[in-house]
Amino acid sequence: MNPRRTPVIICLLACLCALARAQETVFVPPQVNLYALDAAIAKGVVNTRVSLFNATDQKHVLDAVRGLDPGMIYATYVGVWGTIRQQDLNSAGQLAQRLRQQLPYTILGGGVNESVSVSIPAQTLTCGGELGTKTFTPAAMIDPHQRALGDTAWLDLANPLARDYYICVGMELIDRGYTLISFPEHENVLAHASSKPEAVRNFVSLLQTLRQYGAGKGKAIYFSGDPATDATVKEIDFYYVPARFYHLTFAQKYQNRIPRPGIGVGYSYSLSAERVRDVLATAPRNAHVFFYVDNWDAKQDDLRRFMELDSNNRRYLLTTSAQIAHKYGAYFILPMLHCVDCIPAEVVGDKCEIRADGKTEYDAVTCGDIATIKQALEMQK
Repeated sequence: MNPRRTPVIICLLACLCALARAQETVFVPPQVNLYALDAAIAKGVVNTRVSLFNATDQKHVLDAVRGLDPGMIYATYVGVWGTIRQQDLNSAGQLAQRLRQQLPYTILGGGVNESVSVSIPAQTLTCGGELGTKTFTPAAMIDPHQRALGDTAWLDLANPLARDYYICVGMELIDRGYTLISFPEHENVLAHASSKPEAVRNFVSLLQTLRQYGAGKGKAIYFSGDPATDATVKEIDFYYVPARFYHLTFAQKYQNRIPRPGIGVGYSYSLSAERVRDVLATAPRNAHVFFYVDNWDAKQDDLRRFMELDSNNRRYLLTTSAQIAHKYGAYFILPMLHCVDCIPAEVVGDKCEIRADGKTEYDAVTCGDIATIKQALEMQK
């Protein structure tokens, strides 16, 4: 958890400031049969983000995703770091409407922040079901005895207000056409709760509530989270796991730097076979395990390794990671967009990742990676 982590609204969107201010009439998705889960994964999964906070126009990425025709579009967060505002959910609804016009059968996914910023004002959300309109004060949803990281702290799921916050955002996403709901870092959330047993009960209960809410609307709802060892394991459909290409302070056993003399910077990285095997060994037999390019520490995280490479070695990372994940029965999610200004410009290995305003950002279209992403999608069918 890091305040510099991607401030994401969800998947991709021509992100205009006016969008954030607009009043929304909730989009009611047409009643179409989405891809069955296995069919969606077989068609391909892409991971993307667009941030209202950075107010960048990403229409070109939306056009590229339409051309890739994935079965699932997955994003980690809705909202800015540390909170979810009604305007973020409204924008997510407009995004869903646009995507449904172009990709009517694709499963859309997005998630809820695992932490909140205690300095952010209370947010009033228009929830579904019996919750109605409800106000959530970030400081009231954390354990006051918890040690905060900066001004952020883990949600306390033993707290009924934090439970209702998860339910509210989940219902709003379901109402807008999202059927894969992500709860990143849920194991850390449970571990830092004021009462872990109560937090586990609340988490299982809220997942069941959201499944029932979706079923009442004729929708199958799926959930993703961390590899779990408690009662939540029966409710999580996907494990969403950092690749850990080459960390320095932990997970060193998964370091996988590959020498490539005479090619670009002379090396690349890849998801390691040992990393995939270890995660699969602790997962239920039929679990779907997704590895992704994580970001949390610009000195060692997956995004740092990804963006320090030149174009040739970056594309090698994408295809090799896809091959390894597929070989052992997992999936490597292909990134379309990633965190803005989370990696210092001086360590970036490809100038396509430095924007005109001097900020850094990985953009698969701008960097010419769409053909490689298409190849990596094909490798995982």
